[in-house]
Amino acid sequence: MLKLTGERKTSVCVSEMKDGDVAVIVDWTCRSYIGRVVQRYGDYLITIGGRCSQGWGEYFKSENIGGSCEVRILEKDETLVVE
Repeated sequence: MLKLTGERKTSVCVSEMKDGDVAVIVDWTCRSYIGRVVQRYGDYLITIGGRCSQGWGEYFKSENIGGSCEVRILEKDETLVVE
């Protein structure tokens, strides 16, 4: 499992992620996804360190993006730790 170290910063709606952004899920409709590290890859949202079935295919093409789906996008020089 990956974990982000350091203080918690402002979160944004997942729809604000740009291609290549890496983020940590901080609020999601399915509570068990909180804490997962994800990356936007084109229209896909993939889970880093997870199985291929643990991502969301063509997620950013959906008209229903948002709601309580929030992430904290990692900034330059932040550290992820493998637990």
